[in-house]
Amino acid sequence: MTFILNILHRDMSILAADQKAISGLSASGMSNGTASAVSSSIVNDYRKITLNSGRSLAVAIAGNTQDHFYMPEIPLSVSINEALSKIRRNMESILRVNDRASLSKLTDFMVNQSIATFFDQDEGTYFSNEFMFSPVHNQTRLHRPADGVTILHAGSGSEYFKKSEGRECIEEFTSSAKVSCTLEACLSWLKDTYRKVSANDFNSGPEAMIFVSTRLDQKFHSIERC
Repeated sequence: MTFILNILHRDMSILAADQKAISGLSASGMSNGTASAVSSSIVNDYRKITLNSGRSLAVAIAGNTQDHFYMPEIPLSVSINEALSKIRRNMESILRVNDRASLSKLTDFMVNQSIATFFDQDEGTYFSNEFMFSPVHNQTRLHRPADGVTILHAGSGSEYFKKSEGRECIEEFTSSAKVSCTLEACLSWLKDTYRKVSANDFNSGPEAMIFVSTRLDQKFHSIERC
């Protein structure tokens, strides 16, 4: 449940997330590895994007909100590396490699995802870090801008993203960004994309919370929802 979208460009990074979420029992707190309908609920006003103290990094989450223990600590993180380290430690705490007895009884679990994006002052470019974790695995990958834009996505809406938007439309947008990539054009595309995805995915909300950082204003700031 959730749709996160990150537009990564050499001159800016835009991070968007809807506000639908599952709030309830965490994977680490499940005695039998399964979550019942009684222990979880859907909320429609959950803030899925958090900034570090210097607003140099933005993080968006997807999955079970209770499994992202690090989120309250991100606003207290001064440096980018400190924030990324807290996310990795959280991933490790969810992984149950030392509790193989409970893993053998695990029948169901939710895969949690997050995307952290930031401008690296030393390298002079933007990066985005994808994270994926559950009781049985974790994965992280660092991205830097390609020629034009790189589009990263996470959450249940990802399944519908390529179906709703269509490969040709996505390629058309990324190709046009190689010639000219403006904030206005990206926001217009975002608005249309969220509308299409939410129409096909009940678990994704139609409105997105958006945070933007550009070379001219590197501190992430919120803009009007699309």
